[in-house]
Amino acid sequence: NAAQNGDVNKLYQAIAKDSNVLEHYDQTPFAETPLHIATSRGHINFALEIMRLKPSLSKKLDEQGWSPMHVALQHNQTSMVYRLIETDPTLVGVKGREGFTPLHYVVQNDGVNLLREFLAVSPHSVMDTTNKGKTALHIAVEKGNTRALEALLSFLRRSWYREALYWEEKVVNWKDENGFTVLHVAVTMNDIQ
Repeated sequence: NAAQNGDVNKLYQAIAKDSNVLEHYDQTPFAETPLHIATSRGHINFALEIMRLKPSLSKKLDEQGWSPMHVALQHNQTSMVYRLIETDPTLVGVKGREGFTPLHYVVQNDGVNLLREFLAVSPHSVMDTTNKGKTALHIAVEKGNTRALEALLSFLRRSWYREALYWEEKVVNWKDENGFTVLHVAVTMNDIQ
């Protein structure tokens, strides 16, 4: 109830009754935590309070295989997403169901502004792969998301890495579980832009 309403006072009342209330969620392998609920409803202050009290809950997967960041994205809670990555940039790379990270999610769902922000705070996330070995580039091509593809390639070209060309070539030539590079996927999808 405290999470559904974003009521920080009720959170502390629950903690006063049972000082291990948040620990119980942490001990359960997969659970919808108060943080999942708060992120789905956009209760930013409540979510940040939970993250401060029990940081491990920010990477906890619910029964569907999603982290609180994934849940915020699914519910279009953009302000929440920005505050979460401001608090902990590593949340961009949390692997959820089928190895999908929040970065993969925004590429799949045409969230180019969030994509740019994610790459800015977590540049190495461009190398994250799903369980099927797909990078964000693979997903952008499969979904026909040319805006995301352009943003990803632009990021790789201007990357602050000294080895930017190496990284661009490595990511562009990365093979998924079927041995397909991004170019293979583009040809298969008849989209050679």
